[in-house]
Amino acid sequence: MKARFQKVCPLAVLGVVLLFAHGGMTHAESAVADVTKALQALPLSRGEEILEAFKIGFAQGHLLPEETLRLVTRLSAVEASLVDKEALLLTFASVLAEGLPAKTLVDKALEGLTRGVPLSQIGLQVSIRAYLLTEVRDLLYAKGIFVAKEGEATSPFLPPERFDLLIIHIADASGEYLEGGGSPLEGYLLEEVVRLRLSKLKGAVIPVEDVELVLARIGPGDLSRVVLEVLD
Repeated sequence: MKARFQKVCPLAVLGVVLLFAHGGMTHAESAVADVTKALQALPLSRGEEILEAFKIGFAQGHLLPEETLRLVTRLSAVEASLVDKEALLLTFASVLAEGLPAKTLVDKALEGLTRGVPLSQIGLQVSIRAYLLTEVRDLLYAKGIFVAKEGEATSPFLPPERFDLLIIHIADASGEYLEGGGSPLEGYLLEEVVRLRLSKLKGAVIPVEDVELVLARIGPGDLSRVVLEVLD
């Protein structure tokens, strides 16, 4: 798997700083400040890059400050190498730098820490989930499903939050399939898992038309290629 971390645009960072500078400090802003302090307490070689990506993720709704603070606090206390800790944080940062939602990755890491899974193993699992998010995003683009500009949402151009839901649940279902021992070569089984996940959420979490759009355009071979690319 290839590293995809990108430097965050300085103008984007400035926009986030200005956003948090207006008005008094809210609960969310206080949590962001706490995350900043917690990260700065770790002697990270790329701490500033990680923090910049996190702040943009907070502003875009792709990361929750409270959950992130829990994660960084747990990472500070866990017995593991600093290299493994920073590698995990960089995985989150790389996803956020690509404009993708990272909340499910934080949940995955917290779940592993709670269960006492070694950090190196958590890092591998989270890394696979991160690449799945990227590859699923690219698959949706390839199938003509895009993010709409504000006020122009018409299928197959979806509002960002609806597009994110598709990425999250297709990637999550695919990740669970792989972790359960499923073969990436058996695309028909993988498609069944994804179809079942989306069907359960149809109309309740994900709009009916979005689910039908995905199921009409994405087949077993597409999903197999996604997971094979991730595992390459």
